[in-house]
Amino acid sequence: MNDVQLLFLVLALIYGYECACWVGRESSVFRTWLGSRWQIVHPGSLVSNQSGGFVLAPPLPPFGTLLMTTEDSLLLSPKAVGLGQVFDSGAPPAVTGRCFLWDKINTIEVRGKKVFLNHELALKAASPVLAASIGETLREIHQAKPGEREGLIQQHLRRSFETSAINERLRTFKTGTRRIRVATNALFCDLFVLSPALIGMFGFHKCWLLLVILAFGLTSIIAVLFHRAHKALFLKAEDERFTHFIIILLSPATAIRALDVLSVPLLATYHPLAVASVLCSKRHLIEQAESWVRQSRYAVRPGNRSEEPIARETERYWCALREKTFENFLRKNGIDSEQLIEPPMPVDETCRSYCPRCRAQFTRLDGSCGDCGGRSLMPLRNPQVSQPAKKALLP
Repeated sequence: MNDVQLLFLVLALIYGYECACWVGRESSVFRTWLGSRWQIVHPGSLVSNQSGGFVLAPPLPPFGTLLMTTEDSLLLSPKAVGLGQVFDSGAPPAVTGRCFLWDKINTIEVRGKKVFLNHELALKAASPVLAASIGETLREIHQAKPGEREGLIQQHLRRSFETSAINERLRTFKTGTRRIRVATNALFCDLFVLSPALIGMFGFHKCWLLLVILAFGLTSIIAVLFHRAHKALFLKAEDERFTHFIIILLSPATAIRALDVLSVPLLATYHPLAVASVLCSKRHLIEQAESWVRQSRYAVRPGNRSEEPIARETERYWCALREKTFENFLRKNGIDSEQLIEPPMPVDETCRSYCPRCRAQFTRLDGSCGDCGGRSLMPLRNPQVSQPAKKALLP
């Protein structure tokens, strides 16, 4: 392998790394290649840990789009805000850290992805954009009068399900990134198609200057277009905008994936099912809603939950409000949550019970599911009874 081949190999490896997006277990990623069919993907098990894993963006032209949504790990109540943790997508959060009474909070700071309460780290968000949004919400509730806080908390949750705002956000993104999409595809073809072809025909020494000018010119155009689009979409994220602008300007492999930097945090403040109702088919929405209902109702609660009375009170309030808002959204979309979690049919005549959380089936009638924290088993649907009414929801 000569030096030029080694250079392209290194460039390809860097580009492959840029295509990988780290996703926490509490997050859901929406991925599409051509923009017509979307699917929800979660971190795989190949390269992952307990916190999350990688999701691969479509690496080849015309490139796809990644959108990421994240479940809140701060639990809010009219009295306090609890530092919590989300252990699985769809599962309700649990207070695992301190609880701050609103009246005892003196400072709310956002530094990059981190949110601090009274100079103590409250959470590390998936992106600086999401951290800034969380900081604004906390400041709004903190500055409100005690009697107004409950209404603001409810409004905060309802906003995460506003499909009209999601549609408007997507329209703005599509309109503002058309030129970037063309430029990034052109840069990919220049680096991985045109450059190897010209070097193979004329040799590196005869065409290197032209290739450098083309790559630098396209990278510069992408950097400028990225800066404009980022400012239009995330006006207040000045530090992140400048950082990515410099990185894109200096790294052609990063510049090709500039669109991901804009799309990943685009809908971060919205609930995954609200995004699914806009992007995905009704069948896919129902499948995801079933998973969310099961994870929410039959969640495995962590052993490190805070035992403080104010923490338990905050957790009960937040989880109840979260479930109520979620149920209202399902009803608005014509989905009955009770039908989603009806017992399944036995996979064979020996099965008698199932775990309501993971839907695994067992031959014994009584017992518990060890994989779901000792969740008690429930009887399966009678084979003589027709399939669950969930089928009636499907188009």
